[in-house]
Amino acid sequence: MKATRLLGIIFNKATDNFPVSPTLTDILISLTEALRANSKETKFKLYLVQAIGEIMIFIAGRTSDNSLVPGFTYQLINRCLKDGDDTALNHAACKIIENLLLVADKQADKLATSDVALALWNIASTVGNNEHIRASALAALCHMGLSYLDIVQSVFDKVTIKSDIFQSTSSKVLQYNITLLAILAKRTKNRTMFIQEILPKMNVLYENTNVLIRAKAYTLTYVLLSTYSESLYTLSDTKLFQAIERDVRRTSADPDENDLLHEALNRLTTLLSSHLNRILDELLSSTEQTRKTSSAKDAFKKWLPSFRLISTIIGNHCIRSRVVTLMSIKKLFKLFSNIKLIAELNSELTKGPSSLTEIISYVSQTLDAFVRARDLLSLFSEILLSDLLPLCSQLLVSSNVDEFSLFALCILNELLNELKLTDCVLPIHIQHDIKQELYQTFLPIICDRHILREEPIALLSLRFIQTIWTLIDHTSSSFSILSQSNLISNLFTLITQNKDKSTGPFVQGIVSCLTTLSEKREIIQTMIEQGLVSIQLQLIQDQLAFTTPDRTMMNILLELLSLLDRDLTYVLDIVKRALQVKKTGTGDSDLPSIAEKILQVHKPLVTLVGPMINLLPNDDPSIAKIALHNLSLLTQLIGSEGKAILSKNHCHILGSTLRTTDTTKQKLLLRALKRLISGDKRSLDVARSNTNNELTQTLQQLKKSAATEADAGLISHIDDLLHLLL
Repeated sequence: MKATRLLGIIFNKATDNFPVSPTLTDILISLTEALRANSKETKFKLYLVQAIGEIMIFIAGRTSDNSLVPGFTYQLINRCLKDGDDTALNHAACKIIENLLLVADKQADKLATSDVALALWNIASTVGNNEHIRASALAALCHMGLSYLDIVQSVFDKVTIKSDIFQSTSSKVLQYNITLLAILAKRTKNRTMFIQEILPKMNVLYENTNVLIRAKAYTLTYVLLSTYSESLYTLSDTKLFQAIERDVRRTSADPDENDLLHEALNRLTTLLSSHLNRILDELLSSTEQTRKTSSAKDAFKKWLPSFRLISTIIGNHCIRSRVVTLMSIKKLFKLFSNIKLIAELNSELTKGPSSLTEIISYVSQTLDAFVRARDLLSLFSEILLSDLLPLCSQLLVSSNVDEFSLFALCILNELLNELKLTDCVLPIHIQHDIKQELYQTFLPIICDRHILREEPIALLSLRFIQTIWTLIDHTSSSFSILSQSNLISNLFTLITQNKDKSTGPFVQGIVSCLTTLSEKREIIQTMIEQGLVSIQLQLIQDQLAFTTPDRTMMNILLELLSLLDRDLTYVLDIVKRALQVKKTGTGDSDLPSIAEKILQVHKPLVTLVGPMINLLPNDDPSIAKIALHNLSLLTQLIGSEGKAILSKNHCHILGSTLRTTDTTKQKLLLRALKRLISGDKRSLDVARSNTNNELTQTLQQLKKSAATEADAGLISHIDDLLHLLL
């Protein structure tokens, strides 16, 4: 027994100087005979098999002549492989076959049989916890598959690979399983097994913590995609794309493992790029041939998985940056044009859930992902003007399908979001050209055709108008384009149509758009001419009617107060200039009559004086501040108009606010109060009443404080009021 072990060690350590001679055959015969004679000596049998294996490997590494190994030696190795009672003997036989196949295929010819392959698979799939034996059996099968694929293939076409093949706790066993499947996938006839059984189970590989296993998983995926292109549709439902995105960004601590992983990823993403272009070409060809036919519905169902897959690939940041090219983006735009035409010819299929509406949704998501992808925008910025904007124009002008209008508006708004950024990735000249195109071509279309449509199209239209207005240079030509559209009248129509939704986000969008437009004097004048005063009055009163306003209502109110502030400031400027003309006799002689007409138009706003006072103690300082300014403007321009405006509660609010606010605001309040009580006797009587002596006391206290600080201006305002009240 010791001599046998020593013999195995000698041949394991033997150098190239050790001669290969027929004597080795005699040794093998002797060892084989000893193995036959000692079938019950377990340990001795193991040493004999190990020694035989070392001699066979020694011969294989030095000569291609396999006649030196007796045929019955191969038979005994095969028999040891099938000995179900001795796992150690199984293991030794597996290692001999593995090493022979690794060292020299020629010497393993007699072991490369279906019988041996099946025995190896049985060991790999049935030996329970002995991971070392399973790993050796799988390694032998992998090496056999590389040189004798037909033999291994014939076995696996007959056996069933269990669905738990990836559940092993041993990383070595798992790696060999993956390698074996990759070898088999190249030529297997069992397509169903791989696509239906193996692919859905690969999530466990993509999420494995072992870098080598993930690298091998990507290699297996590459082989499967190369062999069965349709497997990509199944893989899109796994966690493949999330795993790629994770591993592209991750760096392994081991440089070799890192290189292996990224090499596998690069190979796989290159193949994905090829598949993406192939799918786009197939869809382009199919959509150009399909119009309105009886088989259109069947075609839509057939295309749906491809469109879903494209959406998934383009929607993944790390993958799209590796697989998307200028050509594929152009194909995508062309494909959308084809889908637009098909949808218009089959418009009845867009009215409810169908394969066509799903396709439209996927294509929309895909192009939306492209516009959101800043890396792609920077690479393919020229395509925005040459392909994307013309496509959006078609969708907004000629399409009878609501989904297309919605999509085009989403795309345009995303593009505007990029243009708003200080670090916009588009070149300066491209930014300028896009802004010009959006304003000159798209603004009139959206103002006249889409702003009065149902939500969300109308809301997206509002967002577009508001954003583009903030981005362009306000020149005479830009005002001309806006004035030629029906924008202002359409906005007012929208408010009237949605008066029962005065607290919702849609009305907030309208008001916000009006407020943004009102930043320019020219637009304010147009708004006044088209009924701004009545619209403001209606909206402000609607908002103030709610006793428990939420944040949305408060935002709407703030926007409305800002709009009112700009309107009144514009009117005040005209009135001041008109007074200057009267005083000097120079300037525009029509200005006084214009000012008179504008003041007449704004007189109904006197009813807002009381509400502005009520807003002075508002919890939101922004609302309180602008309410005070509006109160000041209203009393300057309109006064009380002979109406009984002041109430006891108003006097209480004014007194309380005077005590708690700063000097500048105190002066504004005092001037406003003076105009109100001097313009209407009923308001004066309310202010004088004994129940409101709080106001008088507040004024007297303020006078003392002002005297202490020597604020002559504030004292003068207080004295004027006290003179009226006392």
